[in-house]
Amino acid sequence: MTLLGTRFPRLSMVPHVPLVRATPVETLALPGGPLYAKRDDRSASAYGGNKVRKLEFLLGDARRRGASVLLTAGAWGSHHVLATAIYGSRWGYAVHAVVAPQRRTLHVDENLRAGLGLGARFHPVRRGPLVPAELLRVQAALRARGEKPYRIPFGGSSPTGALGYVEAGLELAGQIQAREVPESDVLVVALGSGGTLAGLAVGFAAAGLTVPLVGVRVTPRAVAHRRRVVQLAQRVIARLRAMDASFPAVEAAVRRSVAVDSRFFAPGYGEPSVVAEEAQARAAELGLVVDTTYTARAFAAALRRHGEGQRVLYWHTLSGADLTPLLGAAPEVPAWAGGPVRA
Repeated sequence: MTLLGTRFPRLSMVPHVPLVRATPVETLALPGGPLYAKRDDRSASAYGGNKVRKLEFLLGDARRRGASVLLTAGAWGSHHVLATAIYGSRWGYAVHAVVAPQRRTLHVDENLRAGLGLGARFHPVRRGPLVPAELLRVQAALRARGEKPYRIPFGGSSPTGALGYVEAGLELAGQIQAREVPESDVLVVALGSGGTLAGLAVGFAAAGLTVPLVGVRVTPRAVAHRRRVVQLAQRVIARLRAMDASFPAVEAAVRRSVAVDSRFFAPGYGEPSVVAEEAQARAAELGLVVDTTYTARAFAAALRRHGEGQRVLYWHTLSGADLTPLLGAAPEVPAWAGGPVRA
């Protein structure tokens, strides 16, 4: 039974598959007081992080619709694409992904190779703007072969995927109510495709939490902006209220709670950042593994706010799973992802 179904009984009918376990909140000892970390890197043993919470509901919906194959998109080293390959294959799905270039690093290469090793079929494009057309082409080709593809958007960020973080918001509310962690002045999380922040905003509002939620933008503004997050949250609320009228109308609370911090995006998506590298080193000292594209920038923002005297809860969204077992039999990086590997 999901927490959504427990609080709002008619929502127990929302399809999902069991992938995620509840994650702890840890106290990071820093000068000036503690900084709290929600350890979603431990959300599942095979591969954790925020993508798995979304996939619980996305795979449930795919099963309900009788899909035979999953189709999604991301960058070469997309965490979402890898998580979809891992859990999609476990639930019997072939996985196709349209992938766009990004700056190559060892981390990117490992994610790419692991996905290929799981049998995911990658369809590369030369530039990001070509992804939508290629998705339509691949979808049409799959249908022509008699397949029934289920489309999953970037990052799993749809009203269905965001339900995973409504659930997560209710999970944290329970931890606060159980006094496992104090209510913070602000929650800080990486903002990529928006589903994590939108879902959390809805979950917090439904639980009566008024903690401000700050998404630290790590993708271009065209993808990650406040209006998009709020609109996605509104679609989630509308869907839940259509299924169970007892779910509260929390649109106004969501609008009040959501903010976007763009100060840590420069010099661009996946580009080297001194601030991110410094935050990565500090996180390692505290027992956290962060990547410089996403979570290091969010952690830098959390450290900044902590230094300004705020009581901060940092939501850690990067998987902590060891990819070594997947890499042993994985192929080398394909020629289409050529170019130098950078530190």
